[in-house]
Amino acid sequence: MEQSHDRSSADRLAVPLDGGWTLIPLISAAGGAWALNPGLWSDTPTALVVMLALVAGSWLPLWRSLTRTDWAAAFSVWATWSTPALARRWPYVQPGTPGDHLRRRLALARSWWQGLGRDCLAYSLRRASGAIVVGLLLSLALGRQSILLSLVVLTLAQLAALWHEGRGRVGALWTSVALVGIPWFLGASLDATDGAVMPVLSGLALALVIGLHAQPNGWAVVGPVLGAAFLLWQGYPEAVGWLLLLAIPGLMMLTTRPNREAYRRTIGPWVLAMVALMAWTL
Repeated sequence: MEQSHDRSSADRLAVPLDGGWTLIPLISAAGGAWALNPGLWSDTPTALVVMLALVAGSWLPLWRSLTRTDWAAAFSVWATWSTPALARRWPYVQPGTPGDHLRRRLALARSWWQGLGRDCLAYSLRRASGAIVVGLLLSLALGRQSILLSLVVLTLAQLAALWHEGRGRVGALWTSVALVGIPWFLGASLDATDGAVMPVLSGLALALVIGLHAQPNGWAVVGPVLGAAFLLWQGYPEAVGWLLLLAIPGLMMLTTRPNREAYRRTIGPWVLAMVALMAWTL
């Protein structure tokens, strides 16, 4: 049973390319460097490769493991679990004492893990733990900034999962901030000396554009409009038309009232092109 559940968990957490969305964190990180930190491409290509490995090998699997796992289903059973595993009595612990109560609770937790928790959560926990280790090692190679941003991604993943009650699905804005805005900021500011104002503003703008446009409702219109306003503010009116043009397929699909997943798959390549356009323009 555990092997079959692990296979289903792997299918859910590691969808190949995922309609283009898997590539967006990589394009965001590389695009941020291309737009605002070109020295990363020309002077330190090794750091660029390590940065992309950090995003693809740590941030993306960590985010998916923590936000796409249905923690609520497993822990809802814990509240009514009443079949403790057999456990030896602890020496010098008398029945009815706090120590005996703790022993019983630990036995109950062990029984829940063996009977249900391991099958439901083991794959996600292994994947998240591996992503944290990989992220720590790669961040040490890149420096303090990447370590701090890795902690931010970890914190956002936990907050997003808690905000949505651990049901294995989080909002597009959470995902966009973690996997679009933060990778963009990392690429734009890693080893840069020009300050962090523009990387922060452009990363936030891009996260809002993608996060809002990924909503299968009226908010999808607001995202490209905000992006167009940002490009006008930065003095790139010729890119506004291209950005709005890339938003048309998603807006046309809204007329059919699509479900969340169908809409997300459809706009994936176009959103990827939006990120590339922002990187090329800025």
